[in-house]
Amino acid sequence: MKKLMTVVSVLVAGIAFAQLSPSAALAKIKDCIADPATMTATMKQLSAGDQAAFLAEVNDAISRMPGSNETRTAAYLNANRAALKGAAKGNVATLIAEVFATVPPESLTVINEKFAAELFNRAGDPSKTYSDEQFVRIATNVMVRINERTSSVENGAARSAFAALMFLRASNGTPENLAETLVKTLPESAQNAARNEWIPAAMGQGQPQSYEPILGAADAHEGMPSNDMVISIAGPQLIDSLLGDLVEGIPMIDDLNRQEGFVVPDRDVGNNVPPPSKPISDDEYEEPYGYQGQH
Repeated sequence: MKKLMTVVSVLVAGIAFAQLSPSAALAKIKDCIADPATMTATMKQLSAGDQAAFLAEVNDAISRMPGSNETRTAAYLNANRAALKGAAKGNVATLIAEVFATVPPESLTVINEKFAAELFNRAGDPSKTYSDEQFVRIATNVMVRINERTSSVENGAARSAFAALMFLRASNGTPENLAETLVKTLPESAQNAARNEWIPAAMGQGQPQSYEPILGAADAHEGMPSNDMVISIAGPQLIDSLLGDLVEGIPMIDDLNRQEGFVVPDRDVGNNVPPPSKPISDDEYEEPYGYQGQH
């Protein structure tokens, strides 16, 4: 019996640590682009260290696809969304940075809006709420990671500004000074343009919504794709809240949660549940868990 248990343990360990090699993953790029489920499954088989490099290869392959800008943008949307769903624990922020560093600025016009609404909206998971302080700390910490990655690519400041737009939209309007907080995370040389031109135009603040200022600064070659056409090609998108994965993936945010002992209810999203009457002890903390649908 003991020998049998040992054999079973070895087999289980082998399954648990079985990983796809980078070269084997590269052979599946075409299938990953064609099928988001394959993309997610492939990402789950890669080590955390290989996931970002593979996502960059997928985005490079999409950039060379024939067809319209809308077709490629739909492919970027589906593939990158699926990649984030397959992220290793604690690796979501790294992959977000890779998205904004390797997807063309023209397509980030769609991705920033769709990711804000469907993946990182602070009200996306009804079982969790985030205070303004928590959301700001999540956003600013991820922006640091994004800026580190985009600093080495062309039009890095504009790319980071698209990420700031994503968090600004995902905040659902609070806190009121979030735009300025996010602007201050950008490279100093781009802050005035982001503050006075890029963000106000992209958010339609006192003017018709337009990405022309930020795309002009990014020297975008193909122009903005039609959002409606992209969504039609990409197909229906379900809400899969990944904001909680960012909390788990950034130690500074984990510390904030542990100090408070609970997630502060956010009145702006209609949650008026009163906080606990006494601090929660370490024994009462729940173990972290993955995002919805993760296995």
